[in-house]
Amino acid sequence: MAREQQVSAELGRGIAALVVTAVEVGHDELEARRQVGAFLHGLALPGATVLREAVAAVVDLAPAEMREASGEAQLLAALEARVWLERMTADVDRGVPL
Repeated sequence: MAREQQVSAELGRGIAALVVTAVEVGHDELEARRQVGAFLHGLALPGATVLREAVAAVVDLAPAEMREASGEAQLLAALEARVWLERMTADVDRGVPL
């Protein structure tokens, strides 16, 4: 994996965790967008690339969370986070700022 791809994947995992946590604590999508936008703002990597990695990373977060007693709520949070991240990715692809 090239260095840029590796960094994008690592950042994507961080963003995925951030958005799942935002859902779990009751933030709305607008607040999650603000947080992700601030996170992406100073990066030298394409935002859409990192967001696509975040969408993929949510899938990796969900199975581990399901093994816990509160797994159902966490799985639902991961699914909601994925929807939000997919919308963010589509917006960034169209040139819409977060």
